[in-house]
Amino acid sequence: MKRIIKNKEPKEFSDWKLNWQTPPDWETFDSKPIKQSVKRILLEEQGAICCFCENRVTMNHGHIAHLLDRKQHPELILEYGNMLYSCPENPRGEPQTCGHAQKNRKLPISPLDADCELHFIYDEETGAILPQKNSNKFTEANETIRILNLNGSKVLREKRLAVYQETKNNKIELTNNEFEVWLNHILKRNSENKFTPFWTTIKYAADT
Repeated sequence: MKRIIKNKEPKEFSDWKLNWQTPPDWETFDSKPIKQSVKRILLEEQGAICCFCENRVTMNHGHIAHLLDRKQHPELILEYGNMLYSCPENPRGEPQTCGHAQKNRKLPISPLDADCELHFIYDEETGAILPQKNSNKFTEANETIRILNLNGSKVLREKRLAVYQETKNNKIELTNNEFEVWLNHILKRNSENKFTPFWTTIKYAADT
């Protein structure tokens, strides 16, 4: 789970909300062009990776997720600080992950937490995400993985495993200097302002 640093609420979103005599609800927001603007801003903020699993997301392949559930916290439905961008709903018959798996449950560890990256590790044989054994939030990390079903998708595990193995292979085959150059490049936003998917898996593999 990569830390997300939230920016201030976009002015165009604030102005849109102020234009209503009564506070707009989700249905109103959902049917207006402003939703596309907010989606685009969230994507830019996260570098076009899912807020939970770090898979690639796009305008047409993802959804706005709420850290605190819309039904239980209606006052936060249109709070920008409660909005993240997550994976789309999977086809029927496939396991749901990330925002669609979370439903109305509160996450013990959030991608907005400053130390969220410290509580998870990645298995070099399966690509599974696991709680860090020495973490002071081991139980919380394990519960966060369960709620988001981050190991429930074979595709996700295989993608994590692929970038893990690529990183390890580069660490072996390249000189130390070459590897550092490669790593610094791969962990930076690219020319399109996007992060490499499974950013924390790469970083973990490089550090172990």
